[in-house]
Amino acid sequence: QPHHLCQFAFHNQSRFTMTMRPLLSLLVTVVLLFQPVASLQTVSANSNSATFTLYDNGSSQNGVEMEISFDQFHSYVASSNVDDITPSEAFAIEMSSHIEVSKYMAPKPVIATRAYREDGELITDFDQLLPNDSTSQNRRVYLVAEGLEFVWPFVEYGYNQTVSDKVVPPTPGTGRVFLESLSETPRVFRVYNMATEEEANAIIETALSKTGDGALKRSTVGSAKGTDGGIDAKEDRGRTSENSWDYDSPAAKKMIARSFQLTNIEEDDGKRDGLQVVRYIPGQGYNIHPDYFTTQDDSDFDFHPYSGGSNRFATVFMYLNEPEEGGNTVFPHTSDIGSLDDVPQHALDMFSPSSWERSITEDCYTKLGVPPKLGTAALFYSITPDGQIDASSHHAACPLIKGTKWGANIWIWNKQRYGDLRTGEPRTIQMKNQCDEDVYISWERKDNGVIKPGGVLQMNSYEHHRFKASFGSHRGEKIAEFTVQSEPVEGQDWIIKPPRQHGLHASTSSTNDNNDVTNSGVEVEVINEKDYKVCISWEGNEFVTLGAQMKTVLNTFENHVFAAAWPACGFKPFMEYRVRDSKKQIWRIEPDHEEL
Repeated sequence: QPHHLCQFAFHNQSRFTMTMRPLLSLLVTVVLLFQPVASLQTVSANSNSATFTLYDNGSSQNGVEMEISFDQFHSYVASSNVDDITPSEAFAIEMSSHIEVSKYMAPKPVIATRAYREDGELITDFDQLLPNDSTSQNRRVYLVAEGLEFVWPFVEYGYNQTVSDKVVPPTPGTGRVFLESLSETPRVFRVYNMATEEEANAIIETALSKTGDGALKRSTVGSAKGTDGGIDAKEDRGRTSENSWDYDSPAAKKMIARSFQLTNIEEDDGKRDGLQVVRYIPGQGYNIHPDYFTTQDDSDFDFHPYSGGSNRFATVFMYLNEPEEGGNTVFPHTSDIGSLDDVPQHALDMFSPSSWERSITEDCYTKLGVPPKLGTAALFYSITPDGQIDASSHHAACPLIKGTKWGANIWIWNKQRYGDLRTGEPRTIQMKNQCDEDVYISWERKDNGVIKPGGVLQMNSYEHHRFKASFGSHRGEKIAEFTVQSEPVEGQDWIIKPPRQHGLHASTSSTNDNNDVTNSGVEVEVINEKDYKVCISWEGNEFVTLGAQMKTVLNTFENHVFAAAWPACGFKPFMEYRVRDSKKQIWRIEPDHEEL
């Protein structure tokens, strides 16, 4: 109607000009007023859906574009057949059907039970999926398999990711915490605003004030058990710094809490080794070493997170001052980023040509390293996003050239740490099997009994003990786990439920790719043509260790998948072999085989 009125006014301008102008102005105003209202209604409607990119844990590739509505998000819980499921878990399970979730040696499809946003927030509500308020960019969401932990994604070299204030509250006086991506393998970040100068100075002063057994002293190495069952630590030529430990000073407590927050692991004294404070003077350093443990440290302990075990998951090394020269944290297994021409001659002259210090000093100028800057930290992972030990995470403390270097590090474990498992007060547990088959109970890989379907097993245990439930045998794939709590003292209940399936569209057809194994036996001759030994495993369990230039025969079945790793089965495999349908076959582990 406004359009016809305008035409009418135009053709009868001489007669109606004075009377129509006010009316036209009013009509145009009304029309314009309606336009923003329609626009606002559209924006409001769009907020009922969220578009985001879905990734596997810690991945920077193969993302899947997703769009879901507010109603869809909340329908996942309602449609689930699990009584106690949370919106967060229901969302993660449903998203598992849209992307391949990784967990080493786990039957496929792997189910995720947690989903994290790119800034570290655990997804618990639909609004967290809406675009970033400051940049309007769509969110990135990362799925974490059950039993594993969130690993920060690399994205690309130099990428900066601000950490959500809800994950790590901003450090007073410094600003929001953010990560700079340095390496994907090993996974290394430089963390900014991790500590204030006052906090750093307080930790140094506490270390200097300690006397007696707690005072600064020559650093030691060692992880294997001694004859008394404790950790056998000793001085070593490859570690020349001094250290002390700080568990309870106000500044140390802040650093410990901040480190747990940064790694998205709930703070627990049983999941850390304490805050180690180290001091280096010129000439001192720490030779190449890993932070993780292996079966060589204790063959009775499960150090593999992918199979339900526990290990040092991540290291946070905080720099408490800025030395004049040297002192980087270097990662020798990374690609070259410089040449030997870059190494200052005065630094080389400090050490003999055949010394480890000189060799590491060369690495410090040619390999990836994190420089010591006050208030920053190095964050690196000993465990890959799919739960394997990462042999490439070996690192070293570059020998200090000038000044004094102070640092503080904390090792974060994914579960109760090694060496601290037999502590706590006695507790009783009732284990109830709601599965339709026998459940095998184990503690640290030791058989603790079998529960029949519908059966109950009562057990006397201790605080912090961690039990695993499996099908088939006590060394089978974990279906559930339980950590003994402090309360209640008696009658703690562990309800063992059937494993969860993919979201709400799962069916019995969603089974392991390897479930088509036949009953027909197959012989596989394995020939190790490498010049070092390799470990052969099946479904995460060590099968045989094969020496250099040696061979053996595996009696197995069609479609079984074996993995070859070095130097032990707990390390990431460099080769896999799927058994074919022929009765006899040969698996050659060739010297020039390209690693996975």
